[in-house]
Amino acid sequence: MSGYPHDISPAYAFTGQGHQYPDPEASQSQTLIWPTHASTPAQGTGGFSLDNARAEFAAASTEQRNQRREQVEGVDDILDMDFGGDSDDSDPDYREFGKGIRKMQNEVRQARHLDSDDDSDEAPAGRKKGKKRGAKGGRGRKPGIRGPRKAAEPTGDIKLRLGQANHAFLNGRCEEARDIAAEIVRINAETYEAWTLLSACFKELGEYNSAVKALMVAATWRPKHPGAWYAALNFALNETGDLRSEFLISAQYAAQQILRADSQDLEARRIKASLMLERRNLSHAAKEYEIILKRCPFDTEVIQTLASIYVDRGQVEVAMKLYTKTLDKFKKADVEIDTPFGWTDAYAYVELFGLMEKYTEGIKELRSVARWLVGRSEEKFWDQFVDDDREWDDDHIRRSECSQFDAKTFPLDTYGPGLPVELRVKLGLYRLFLGHYTEAMRHFNYLKTSDYNGQSLVEEFPHLFEEVADTLAEKGYNKDALDYYLQLAPGVGSEGASLQFKMGKCWLGEKSDQEAELCFQNAVQMEVDNIPARMELAKLYERLNEKDQSFMYVNEIIAIRRTQRQNENPAFGTESSDPAPSKKPRRKHTTFPGIRRGQSRYAPRRLLNPAERKKEEAARAEHLQNQYSIMKTELEQMRAGDPTATYKWMEAAEDLIDDFRAFKTFYPWDKYVKFLGYTHDDKFQAETKLETDLTEMADRLSKKLGADAEDRTSATSASIPADYRGISFSSWLDIFLEYAICLAKDGHDRESYEICESARDAIVFYHKREDMFLIHVCWGTCALLCNDEEMCIRVARYFMREYQFTTDSYRMYAAIARLCQSPVSWYCSGPEQKYMLRQVKAMDFNLVDKTRRQRGYAEKAGYTSQDKDGKPVLNDDMDVALLMLYGHILYSGTSYAYSLNYFLRAYALDPNNAIINLNIGLAYVHHSLKRQADNRQFMILQGLTFLFDYYNSRKQSTILEERQEAHYNLARVYHMLGVSHLAIKYYLRVLKENDGHESSREDIEIDTAYNLKILCMVTGNKKLANVIARKWLVI
Repeated sequence: MSGYPHDISPAYAFTGQGHQYPDPEASQSQTLIWPTHASTPAQGTGGFSLDNARAEFAAASTEQRNQRREQVEGVDDILDMDFGGDSDDSDPDYREFGKGIRKMQNEVRQARHLDSDDDSDEAPAGRKKGKKRGAKGGRGRKPGIRGPRKAAEPTGDIKLRLGQANHAFLNGRCEEARDIAAEIVRINAETYEAWTLLSACFKELGEYNSAVKALMVAATWRPKHPGAWYAALNFALNETGDLRSEFLISAQYAAQQILRADSQDLEARRIKASLMLERRNLSHAAKEYEIILKRCPFDTEVIQTLASIYVDRGQVEVAMKLYTKTLDKFKKADVEIDTPFGWTDAYAYVELFGLMEKYTEGIKELRSVARWLVGRSEEKFWDQFVDDDREWDDDHIRRSECSQFDAKTFPLDTYGPGLPVELRVKLGLYRLFLGHYTEAMRHFNYLKTSDYNGQSLVEEFPHLFEEVADTLAEKGYNKDALDYYLQLAPGVGSEGASLQFKMGKCWLGEKSDQEAELCFQNAVQMEVDNIPARMELAKLYERLNEKDQSFMYVNEIIAIRRTQRQNENPAFGTESSDPAPSKKPRRKHTTFPGIRRGQSRYAPRRLLNPAERKKEEAARAEHLQNQYSIMKTELEQMRAGDPTATYKWMEAAEDLIDDFRAFKTFYPWDKYVKFLGYTHDDKFQAETKLETDLTEMADRLSKKLGADAEDRTSATSASIPADYRGISFSSWLDIFLEYAICLAKDGHDRESYEICESARDAIVFYHKREDMFLIHVCWGTCALLCNDEEMCIRVARYFMREYQFTTDSYRMYAAIARLCQSPVSWYCSGPEQKYMLRQVKAMDFNLVDKTRRQRGYAEKAGYTSQDKDGKPVLNDDMDVALLMLYGHILYSGTSYAYSLNYFLRAYALDPNNAIINLNIGLAYVHHSLKRQADNRQFMILQGLTFLFDYYNSRKQSTILEERQEAHYNLARVYHMLGVSHLAIKYYLRVLKENDGHESSREDIEIDTAYNLKILCMVTGNKKLANVIARKWLVI
């Protein structure tokens, strides 16, 4: 039997990702039953004594059976280990983990019994039936300490192999060390050092799952040694990096085994409890922490953790009782405690009263505990002042009104200045909840003071400012709330957006619509998909009769929610084939059409009074005019490549583009939300799950604006403006495209794609076929400059979709893929193959007879081009470029046999085309070299036939480069086939063609000379190789 567990292959690989760690079988059970030395002939006779041999064999067999029996007894503790733990029965993951371990134990037991079946005739009857051996039932247990037997000393061979493995590992040859360690385990699975070395090798190779398994198996062989289990536990928690969460069960299991070996190990119990808490197994974590608390009753960290568990389980009263008992113990403790009850513990205790909404009791306990902590526990007379907190004032003015107060008894620092800011704010919050506004604001005003360093407290306690402001706003004190919000502003990102939204709500409560509008717009700018701020803006504009703006924000909310659902469920909606911003490495990236992520974009405020609004717009226009003048001045130098001019031009262009993108009229959402507003179609609303108020608002606004939309639709072209801010739309498009190319040249691929997307989404360009063509040409140029093959392919697909069955669109696809300096992974990827196949089927659909057309009616969906009447554009002939393109894609993916189908179809249409002959010949030759080739020689002949047709047509060309190309390609084919003498012949023709000529296009002389030199070196002609190198390869 193998020394490997059943799920570890002898080839050292751990492939499973589960947590079923097997128990290795003892390698000593594999000892041979044959004698280790050959029987000698009987003395006194000239031959071999069969009786003596049998007697010797029987004696050796009996001895080895006894040894195996002792081994089985020695591993009883290993096989009887509790790998699950009764305390974790409610945890399905841990229970499944334990089942895997117990399954492994049963397999080991069966293996042990199978090895000892042959000595059953010598075993006592009581042992066969599993009864306990005693005075009447067998030999009984030998005296001594119970437990697993001591591991046998490694043999010399094992030690030698261990040394080799360690030497290889230290020298960085991890794979070699892994192989040697795996061989050691195969020989003797009990070699602990081999398992640990195997784990180290797996770690260096990045196979963390296998490394943890190896350590677990190693620890299983030393179940009573906590060190081995600690090694597995620490590795699972600290060495697995981002995969740590996958090994929490393993770490918990290791901690459980440490406790089985030593139930008093407090550190292991802490780790086990924290792991249960991390896995949200709250009930069992609470039991473990309760056990720890019995042994460490003054451990405040355990108290806080246990109380938080009780709160998470909804047992707030239990947590409060825990703190009450603990507080009594601390107050009665006579000795010095390592972890005293501090302000943090007091805050956690007082917080419980807020969770139960017992604010009066909370205030009383807060003051009592704080009084005890500062050393004034005997001043209980302050409890009579229920409606105020004069005890914690900064001065003695109000305290002096109490007759029992003596200012000389305790220093001033034990009163107001001694109360931490967090507890003072909590005291104010509880007062505010009780309606004691004046007393609450007295506490809150401490936040507006400075600390002892003179710095504002807002930098140290921003969360307290926000909590106070939130509570004041909740209670309706909006003006007071704004005082604290304004000290936090401005923020950034989602946190800043949330702050701006809260401030906007407060301004609405104060009836200040202009300030509310600004805050909500800032929230939208900071967080691109912020729905609540858009909802408030929509309600605000509707109330102020700004119907257009309100309807725009309603549509934005609808589109954002739909996009979010599409991201959560890709099956929702249809997949767009338009290019989308991407950046290597490829990762999912969410963008919403018409919305950009820039935070500096200008957003006009519609609620300013006319004079202020006109003044602001004039200032903005003057700034943009200056920027436009800079652009015109630096344009020529920018195009010439001057760095300084380019920087100035790009800076000015960015301001102009941001202003253009901020003009909402150019990005109407009804272009994307086609079933709302003017069409009164309810289908989209049925698909989009909205709140009732949003649905009603959208319907109400669309009805009010429907007539205006119809009027705008029927407007004459003469009434449509042709410029924006005095700049024609064609000039705006030039600015967009040149700015995108400048960004791409600087390596900002994502930003350049976003500029192209902005131009595409603008309605002034979207419906003009010429503008869309230029935008996508620029988009493809940016992708080429950024060497982004994925984006190149996406842009090329746009041209094939919009200009279907147009030869130039397929040629552009091939040209873009050829120019992109990257592997052909996207060019011949699975999605691209499927897309091209649909194009071929769509082409064939209109060319077959009616019967076959009905059978393949689904292919009609592949038509994407439409004429001016909206009808699909049908082809009337085959397109050789499309057939060759799809064939090349298959050819690049080494599907030579399939590519021949399409090459031959193209050959039937244009048999004299040299490129088609070349591709057919190469496909045959390459396929002949594959293992699946049936008749290799025949395929080579077929390929050479087409290659010679190609060669004969090319060598007649009057263009030098084409003749060189023909010689070179044929030479390369002979070179690939190993026919060196013919390859040399045609390589030399390439070099001879250039005598007396200057190459003006592609120069393949260096490639030819290099290949020729290699062939000469391989054939042993070093002299000729040196001549070629000196003449052609020396620069």
